[in-house]
Formats: sequence, C-alpha cells, structure tokens
Amino acid sequence: MNERSPRARRITRQPTPGRAHPIGTPLTGLSTNTGPLASSAWLVALGLLPDRERWFVEIELTGTGDAPATFVLEIYAEEWGFQLHHDGRSSWIRVTDVPFAHVRDEHGLRAHLPKLRDIRSFIRQLESRFGVQLDRAAPRIRTSIAGAEAALRAWINEP
Repeated sequence: MNERSPRARRITRQPTPGRAHPIGTPLTGLSTNTGPLASSAWLVALGLLPDRERWFVEIELTGTGDAPATFVLEIYAEEWGFQLHHDGRSSWIRVTDVPFAHVRDEHGLRAHLPKLRDIRSFIRQLESRFGVQLDRAAPRIRTSIAGAEAALRAWINEP
C-alpha cells in the first residue's frame, strides 16, 4: 500500500468563471482529430452556424474521364468520415472518438488519415495516387444547415 506524503496535495482544475467554452471541450484525452471536435472546428472555420444540435454535411464528388471514382465526405455533429470508391474497391473511414475503417478499407486509406481541416489536400493526393480527376465544379451537396450550400461549394473549390 502506498501512502501519500502529508505534504502532498491534490491538484484539481477549476473552471475559470465566465470563460466556459460553449461546446464543453474536454481538457484532456481527445485529439483535435476526434470526430465532434474536428467537425465543430471545421464548421466554425467555414463561418457556418447550424440551427440545431445534430447537423450534417455530405459532399459527393464524382470522377470525370475514363477512370470512374466517387469520393464522399460526410461531416456530422458527432463524427466525420469519407468514402472512396474506385477501380472496383472501396474504403470507408469514420472518425468518432477514434478513427476506424467502417466495413472495409480496400485502398488502405486508414493509414493515411488526414485531419479534417486538411481533407482538400488529401483529396488532391488521392486524385494523383489513383490517376482520377474529381469534379469539384459540380459537387452533390446535402446538408441540414440552412443557407450553407454556397459556402460549401466555395470551400470545396478552394485550392
């Protein structure tokens, strides 16, 4: 049995009055790539504000030319992830509290998971790796956030 020194004291973190974060961000244990934190940060960076607690954004890009491919980005209040379908194979990666392959990862993308904020450069890397071109000019967008489509189209087309 290990006894504590009489001089030892317990250190606890006390919230600073008036400075509570509206999302209730944990102080330890989660990376900024964790689903809810990454999703919220991504939404804030785009200047979008949902009108409900559970919101979603889904962006589908289809390949042009001879190499058919589909990339689907799914961002929800509680998680984010993506799917890549190309050359008869599929990968579906989700990030909740930890990143994982959902159903399958036939392209081996789980090992190369980017942060959500870097997903556009990751898409460009996938295009280069697989020799495909995804049509950013005509994304298929579904969202529960009213008035967000123009901002989402502009975001997906940024370099």
